[in-house]
Amino acid sequence: MMLSLVLFGMSVGVGCQAQETGKERLSARALDGWNERVEAALKADKAEEALREMDEAVKKFPDNAELLVIRGSLKFRSGKIADSIVDFDKSIELNPQSKPFLWQRGISLYYAERYQDGLDQFAVHREVNPNDVENAFWHFLCNVRLKGLEASQKDVLLAGFDPRIPLMEVQRLIQGKMKPEDLIAVCEKSNTGVSGRFYGFLYIGLYYDALKDKENAKRWLEKCVEQKMDGYMGDVAKIHLALMKSSKPK
Repeated sequence: MMLSLVLFGMSVGVGCQAQETGKERLSARALDGWNERVEAALKADKAEEALREMDEAVKKFPDNAELLVIRGSLKFRSGKIADSIVDFDKSIELNPQSKPFLWQRGISLYYAERYQDGLDQFAVHREVNPNDVENAFWHFLCNVRLKGLEASQKDVLLAGFDPRIPLMEVQRLIQGKMKPEDLIAVCEKSNTGVSGRFYGFLYIGLYYDALKDKENAKRWLEKCVEQKMDGYMGDVAKIHLALMKSSKPK
């Protein structure tokens, strides 16, 4: 997902400020440090260790909404989907102004099968991030689960210009204005780059899954994971593929 100057989707300027517990204050630098530690732990396959450390940090700073977002994000990326929503919701309770920034919550809601809540989250995220086609896509996925494909194609939460290749083509796909094979051709061009192939293959796979074409969904999600992209969306791809392979409902 795309949003500049954010801490896991929350603007330091617009989102929550560090809260105080007694005489202690969790600084923005400390929060950045937690972000770095989370990424390092995920790369080293030490998510459970990082979660234990974060639990202690949240106990020490229970009113810090940004810290809860970081822990909620780590929980989701560790496969603890329901638990991640608890942290995201608590963060919003502490700082209601943060809700529009929490696209991560929308993704968790989708996997928790809370599709209407997901629609609402992606709709409000558009207010602060109107050019993000990924947000439009996840809104579309929730809509497909509720209304079916044809109705969802007519109700796309259109984004403005997203410069990332091939996101504008992805938007045309969910509008029914481009076929999957045409998007695949764009992604496989030599100038697409690793990032372009990752995002293209991810959303082709998710689109096929929305169509209940499990064979093609699995094929393109595997190609997506093969791009070895780090970060939140890289883990989303892995989680979705793992859920498909384990036949768990999404």
